Amino acid sequence: MSTIQHRLGPADHGRAISIQEFREAEEEEGYRYELARGVLEVTEAPGPAHRRIVGNLYRAIARYDQDHPGLIETFGGGSEFRLWIPGKESGRNPDLGVVLEGSSRDARGRTQPALVAEVVSRGSRVRDYQAKREEYHQFGIREYWIVDPTLRRVVVLDRSQADWNERVVNADDVIPSLVLPGLHTRVSELWAGVTPDDDA
Repeated sequence: MSTIQHRLGPADHGRAISIQEFREAEEEEGYRYELARGVLEVTEAPGPAHRRIVGNLYRAIARYDQDHPGLIETFGGGSEFRLWIPGKESGRNPDLGVVLEGSSRDARGRTQPALVAEVVSRGSRVRDYQAKREEYHQFGIREYWIVDPTLRRVVVLDRSQADWNERVVNADDVIPSLVLPGLHTRVSELWAGVTPDDDA
C-alpha cells in the first residue's frame, strides 16, 4: 500500500519529481499541478476568462450530447482526467476531455478521452502549442483542440499515424470535429460572456 510521501505547493514549482512521487503526493488546494517530463509545474487557478471559456466548451459538448445520444460516455475537466504520458514522466490535466461510449479501459480500469482541449493562457502558450501537442499524440488522443482567446481561434488537431493533421478556424467558423461528427459550435460561441476586464 502506498503512503503520501509529499505535500506539494507553489514552492515546489520547477522541482524534479517522479511519476510515482507525483501520484502519491497530496496537493495544496487553489493551484493546478502537472508533471512535465519529470519537472513539476504549479500554476495559479484559472482566472475568470479562462473559466468562462471552459464553461462555454462544456455547454457546447452538453448540447452535442443531448442532440447525439449514445455517443458520449462522459466529459469533464482537469479534476476528472489526469493523463499519464508513457515514457515522458508527464501527467497532464486537460481543460476538457471527452470520452466516447465503448472506449476500452486502461490498466487501472478507467476509460480515456478521445478528444481533449486546452484553453491557452499567458503562461501556457509553449506548453499547450508544443509540449502537449507532442504528448497527447503519444498518449493516443484522437483529437486535440487548442483554444486561443488572444488570437480568437481554435487549432483543431486530428490524429494521423505519424503526427497531427491541423486546421485553424476563426470567428464564425464551425469547429470541425472527426470525433464529434455533426458538431455545430462556432468559434465565436467560445468567447460568450468574456469581457475585456476578465483576467485570462
